[in-house]
Amino acid sequence: MAESYGWAGKILRVNLTTGEITTQDDEKYHKYIGGMGMAYRIMYEEAPMELDPYDEKALVIFGVGPLTGAGVPCSGRMNVTFRSTWSKGHSIIDAHMGGHIGSMLKYAGYDGIVISGISEKPVYLRIEDGNVSLEDASEIWGKGTFAANKWMVEQNGREFETASIGPAGENLVDYSTLNTSFGNSGGAGLGAAMGNKKLKGLAIRGTGSVKVADPKKVLELSNYMMGNLIGGNNNHNVPAQPQSWAEYSATSGKNRWSGAPGRMWKKAPGGPVDTGEQPYNDINKVALRCFKGYFDFGAPAAEYTVKNGGCSSCPIRCYTEYDVDPLADYDLPTHNSNTCMPVLYGTRVYPDGVHDFKYEGDGTMVINLAWSHAVDDMGLWDNYGNLNRDLLWILRMPREEATKYISEAEYDSLPWEWEKAGDPRWEVELIRRMAYGEGDLSVIAKGTLAMMEKFGLPKSWLDRDDGATNSNLIYNGFPNHHGPAEAWQVGMLYNLVYNRDCMIHEIVCETGSGAPYEVTKKVMEDFFGEGCYDKAKAYTPINENKAKLAAYCVNDKNFHDSATLCNWMWPMTQSPSKERDYHGDLDLQADFMTAVTGETYTQAGLQEDGARITQMLRAMTAISFQQNCGSANLRQEHDAICDWVFDKDPDFKAFEEGTTKLDRADMEKAKDLFYDVFGWDRTTGVPTRETLEKYDLADMADDLEKRGIYAQNTAAAE
Repeated sequence: MAESYGWAGKILRVNLTTGEITTQDDEKYHKYIGGMGMAYRIMYEEAPMELDPYDEKALVIFGVGPLTGAGVPCSGRMNVTFRSTWSKGHSIIDAHMGGHIGSMLKYAGYDGIVISGISEKPVYLRIEDGNVSLEDASEIWGKGTFAANKWMVEQNGREFETASIGPAGENLVDYSTLNTSFGNSGGAGLGAAMGNKKLKGLAIRGTGSVKVADPKKVLELSNYMMGNLIGGNNNHNVPAQPQSWAEYSATSGKNRWSGAPGRMWKKAPGGPVDTGEQPYNDINKVALRCFKGYFDFGAPAAEYTVKNGGCSSCPIRCYTEYDVDPLADYDLPTHNSNTCMPVLYGTRVYPDGVHDFKYEGDGTMVINLAWSHAVDDMGLWDNYGNLNRDLLWILRMPREEATKYISEAEYDSLPWEWEKAGDPRWEVELIRRMAYGEGDLSVIAKGTLAMMEKFGLPKSWLDRDDGATNSNLIYNGFPNHHGPAEAWQVGMLYNLVYNRDCMIHEIVCETGSGAPYEVTKKVMEDFFGEGCYDKAKAYTPINENKAKLAAYCVNDKNFHDSATLCNWMWPMTQSPSKERDYHGDLDLQADFMTAVTGETYTQAGLQEDGARITQMLRAMTAISFQQNCGSANLRQEHDAICDWVFDKDPDFKAFEEGTTKLDRADMEKAKDLFYDVFGWDRTTGVPTRETLEKYDLADMADDLEKRGIYAQNTAAAE
């Protein structure tokens, strides 16, 4: 194999049934970039969609791309690919996680790990450069992720990065995760996929490095990015509060560039730290910009914050680390490190509200952080809030109604006195029961569709206009992820593509930045064309540029999960620099690919690389839907939109100012335009043969033909 830059050049293959461990050169997968793209190709070639997700031959594929470990900012990511057990179609699915474990895998000399087979006993995979072994994990089987990760470090040394599943994964709970000890997690049921294989976790140490084709260029690009382009978390390009150097601050007074004078880390070692001002071109203060705790909880966050933490190669530090000492009064752990969903929804299981603990207004924070630690320890996933919404739906019912769904004995066994008192042990007990699959209520952690089936709820249950307990945009078992409420038809379209919540942030990074609308609109239209960017609650009918922007978001996100970059930060669409007229640099990720790998990349080329991955995803989704739903007509079976999206805000019509509701006919036209951009059949939403051949996927086209999917498409069109 020719010398490789960026890519480590090989993948590990581990058969848990036989214990065989081998390596394979991976040059043939480089056109799929790595991570997600590489895993999709391997999955298609080796694990047919006919397989049950828990079959011995089913694969779990850990993948990192050429940019991870290569010194590129915001590249500390790892992608994990497997089959869904809980969403409609049981199709191909991905978990995404940060931390340091992805970079460590590269330093050990690997671009990925392909796991097959099922072990007879609990094991963990130990990797120390070229020394790879399966080690007995019986002692930590049944333990939470924090204890398991600690044990693996104690057994192997502090130089090892570890990740573990919890009891939820061991008990094959569909909503389950793989977690590091710092709160980084890969969800979507990854815990159960590993638990089925008796694989408790990973312990990785790499002492090597990633070969970079042009190190000086990587440094030059990094300094350019840090001094001219990067903003706060989600690349928000103006500070939340006015700062002396800034022309603008967030119009709402809130965004994820939350550091500001007077906003303190009061529990910092050595004394309080004032996050102060962070001029956009002072690279030494970038790490003070994202005071994520303040964004989530406001002023009480300062009382409990130790510092900002985060992933390898990332200056943004979006994981606020806390010491929540009131939890000690309940014999609960006080340390927490997390960001996004686990810290947001704990209060939803307290229909009667929460109280202050130590400081005025800290109740939401204390309760949510207790939830966060408990779900991480149990390895329980929230499906972007569906777990909490479905729980709230039943918990707020009176007893006589709730006991139509769960037994009277189970209802009465719940510690309701803790709920009434706002006691954090209430949520911890709910989490424990779900992680161990105890009682009727635990079906919620098997997924929204499984819950609906068990409770006899009709499909129309997903059409309810009740944002507190229903955020499903389509009927496939997962919720809205920055959809039409934040990104008009564009957000609805990109929420159609995946087999879990889409995890796309290309638009919400702009709409949430807080810069004046006209400033952001100019940036977006200069990059993506006139009419692509709507004002909040003032939407306009679909047009071609909106459809193209939606496709761009999908392809770009797939490139990120293959390269592997953080989609919370990339691409560099905006800039905090007034001198740049707040325009970012979309070409930067291609420039980094060129500098790291030594091969020539362009932004247009990366879009095509991302599109190849999109086509693989769509073709495999069609196959799995034919297999498990009886039809490969994805427009009807996969992409149907829930009624509430069109029926909300009954006093408004679509496109009137003041609503985010969409129009049915307009969205059907939007699908037509979106499918056209991707080269998908308008009637069925399946990639045409011509499209698959364009992306060197003729074997997939042959497969669709052989399975009768194209014939079915023809019949559907007639």
